[in-house]
Amino acid sequence: MTFLLSYLSIFSSLMFMSMKSPLLLSITIILQTILISIIMTTFALSSWFSFMLLMVYLTGMMVIFIYVSSLASNDLFTMNKSQFIVLLILTTPVLLVMFKSSLPFLTTTNSMPMDYVSSSAMKTIKMYSKPLYLMTVFLIIYILLAMIMVVKNTSFSSGPLRSKK
Repeated sequence: MTFLLSYLSIFSSLMFMSMKSPLLLSITIILQTILISIIMTTFALSSWFSFMLLMVYLTGMMVIFIYVSSLASNDLFTMNKSQFIVLLILTTPVLLVMFKSSLPFLTTTNSMPMDYVSSSAMKTIKMYSKPLYLMTVFLIIYILLAMIMVVKNTSFSSGPLRSKK
């Protein structure tokens, strides 16, 4: 399951670089957010943090999505099938290298008794453990920057996006 989620995450990241339409870019970011939330849920064994992070992030993305869709043109997009196949082929070796060694993800809990591991405090600690703290910090910074961009774009001094007729 983790292998498939990682594969989809890397594949959507590579597809993100080849897209030109702002609406497709937004949809790809939303897909990537959902995948990261699912990966965080499987690693942390607690779904509340990833669910709350997903909800906050998606609400910010909806505001940005509406802003971009009001400014973007209604052009049709075409998919380059050869580029899609090349990206699909290139992501497979990357994942094989990533998962060549099967290291346990939760190394801090191996030496602890099982009753302590199952407590709710340990579940909260796991989301800030070594495999997840970088992703958590990255998502927090990204959400902060998205909120700053939304506030900057919707300042009252510049007026609305479209004027009333």
